[in-house]
Amino acid sequence: MGKKSDKLSETRISATEASRSFSDLLDQVEAGRRFLVYRRGRDVCLMAPPFPTGRRAAECLALLGARAPVHLDDEFGKDLLGILAGEPAEDRPPWGS
Repeated sequence: MGKKSDKLSETRISATEASRSFSDLLDQVEAGRRFLVYRRGRDVCLMAPPFPTGRRAAECLALLGARAPVHLDDEFGKDLLGILAGEPAEDRPPWGS
């Protein structure tokens, strides 16, 4: 699907290709990818995730859980517990999920 743009870090795709695979593109944008859509040779649209407004730790954990395993350093657990301790209990994820 499309060509990767070196200087912009997004994949360039045609409007036709974007319309045929819109649902798949949205899934990929939701996962963090960016697409530069062109029509008749001219760039017309950038599909990208919205600018972050800040996430709660629970949201970050949910995102991490959906990705491939990550290797973390020994201090990560302590840092995470400190962050979670500062959040209201109702915003914390159930640990069994």
